[in-house]
Amino acid sequence: MATSNAQQPLGASRELGLKLFSGKVLEAFRAETPLFNAAGGGSPDIVSSQELVGGISGQFPIIGDDPTPEYHTPGVELLGQNVGTDEVVITIDDILVDHYDVAYDQTELSHFPVIAPFAVKLGRALGIDLDQKAMRVGINSARTAAVAGFHNGGHRVTESGVRTTIYPDSTTGSRLFRDNAAELAESMDNDNVPIAGRWLFITPYVRRILRHETDVFQRDFNPTTNNTINTRTIGMLEGFNVIYTNHIPSTVITTGPSKYQGDFTQATGAGEPLALALCGAQEGSAGIGYVTSGGMETHMEFDHRRNTTFMKAQMLVGLGVLAPWCAGSIECI
Repeated sequence: MATSNAQQPLGASRELGLKLFSGKVLEAFRAETPLFNAAGGGSPDIVSSQELVGGISGQFPIIGDDPTPEYHTPGVELLGQNVGTDEVVITIDDILVDHYDVAYDQTELSHFPVIAPFAVKLGRALGIDLDQKAMRVGINSARTAAVAGFHNGGHRVTESGVRTTIYPDSTTGSRLFRDNAAELAESMDNDNVPIAGRWLFITPYVRRILRHETDVFQRDFNPTTNNTINTRTIGMLEGFNVIYTNHIPSTVITTGPSKYQGDFTQATGAGEPLALALCGAQEGSAGIGYVTSGGMETHMEFDHRRNTTFMKAQMLVGLGVLAPWCAGSIECI
């Protein structure tokens, strides 16, 4: 009997199986990390990164404020002005892993795909966790105090009271938030932070109340910013590129590494953040940074001893505050 030409879409040794699985994980991960993907895949303008090889931490140089130019008398030797410099060391956290073990009978008898949805869940879980931590670090960067002779600290605009009272779902609330965004932009202007490449991450509540800003969605006022009220799209606001996210913290975080913990509430904490602004400075600094080793790793295999398909996605990554003057926030205190 002749041997048929059986098609092997996964390859002779099924080598494409893991690649397809990895692709699903990575696609879901990227969809849940708006901070890293906002400016095209983790732009160094708003997030500084280092890939570590054989190390546990990365060193980031931080350059302070520019010195004031001075008049020179010919003949006097120029020795160079003093510019404040420092370094920030960001350390890799423990292994961050998401994993599943799927029973053999469930994959064999199911009339719908089982592995692909779990692959999506792996990437989504890691993406949400990393982005939430990055948002907390960003808020802490904006809250960082000034260092005399080095930098003016983060940019923080605050209003006293409960969120829904300060920013009611009306033109009053939307106008105040827009005024706060303008104040935040002015603060960055005064600190010589470049206008280009500014990003503002806002909560779903802010997205909701901004629909009352009719001139934001008015074609005569914004002919090219793609602000569309029916699709709830706000491309630009007071010079910021706007991104919506529900990853901005609003609760008390007591789990995980201490650098990601904090009280992000209005009643008992430092304040409830409603928006996070991030941008790059001319010397390439960023409000937050992260280090990683090996990127995201995925693995899937059939366990014959347990009759299960084991799958996991993991990362070695760590985040930290870098240049506070490149970060800002709008908060209720």
